[in-house]
Amino acid sequence: MTKTLSLIFIAFTILACAPAPKHAGNLSMTVKDYRAAAAYYEEALQQNPDSVIVLTNLGRAYYNLAEYDKAKQKFTAATQIQPGYPQAVFYLGLTALIQNDRAAGFGILTNFRYPGKPQVTRSVTNMARQLTDNTESSPDYLIDRMAQAWTEGMALDKQSDFR
Repeated sequence: MTKTLSLIFIAFTILACAPAPKHAGNLSMTVKDYRAAAAYYEEALQQNPDSVIVLTNLGRAYYNLAEYDKAKQKFTAATQIQPGYPQAVFYLGLTALIQNDRAAGFGILTNFRYPGKPQVTRSVTNMARQLTDNTESSPDYLIDRMAQAWTEGMALDKQSDFR
């Protein structure tokens, strides 16, 4: 509890110093204030409409707010600016799954590529292939498994970076 309060205090102290909207959005995401994050990222997008990072982060804020059509729009815009942008592609797949469009979601995730991160690529694509025919599971279960695959792949890539 003390750690959480400290994190919130630090975040709001930094926010009070009026950081750039993108950074304020990042801080808001950290404290899971997705509504504020979306507002800050929208502001940042006005300053830099072609930022795939801001578009993807804005999409993630909308995703966490269960505003999936808006999230999908932002992820799609990011991939139009930078085709194959890994985070946007991954979340685009998750958004399709949560909207119960399994064919589109698994189509995206089985073809997922993260250049320079072979373990993430392998982990995500393997999990997507395993789950493709799993018609009994809920979208939440599928997304949890895909997020777990992402996290495990990142950890493996991080380990191999230190070798």
